[in-house]
Amino acid sequence: MRKLILFCFFSIFFSELSLAKEDWRCGVRLVFDSDGSGSVANYVLGLQVKNITGRSINGVSVIYKDSAKNIIGNALLNCSAEASGVKPGSYGECSRVLQRVDGAYINSFGVQKWTEIVNNQLTTMNAVQYCEVLGFSY
Repeated sequence: MRKLILFCFFSIFFSELSLAKEDWRCGVRLVFDSDGSGSVANYVLGLQVKNITGRSINGVSVIYKDSAKNIIGNALLNCSAEASGVKPGSYGECSRVLQRVDGAYINSFGVQKWTEIVNNQLTTMNAVQYCEVLGFSY
C-alpha cells in the first residue's frame, strides 16, 4: 500500500512537471469594447489548457514568444472565467489583457491616429505564437 501511495505521489508530481517548461501554441486577439470615453481595443493573450492534474487550475505563468521562439514577454494568465478555474480532466482557456488602447486616445489624438495605434500594436502582438508554461496556480 505504501508503494502504491508513493507511486501515485510521484506520478502526479512528475506529470505536473512535464506540463511546465513546454512551448504551447498561443496567440493574441484583438477584442473591442467601449468605456465612458469611447472605443477600447484590448489585446488579449489566450492559451488553451488541458488539466491533467488533480486540482483545479486558476492561473498559468507563461513566457510568450514569437515564431522563432524568441522571448517577447511574460504574464500570469487567469483561468478563472469559471468560478472554479479549469477543473481536473477538462479543457479551458486562460487569458489576460496584455495591452489596452482606450477612448482617451481618440480624444487626445483623433480617430485616424487611434486607428493607426491600434493597427500598429496589432502587428506587434500578432508576433506572439508560443507560450512556454512555467507553472500553474491552483
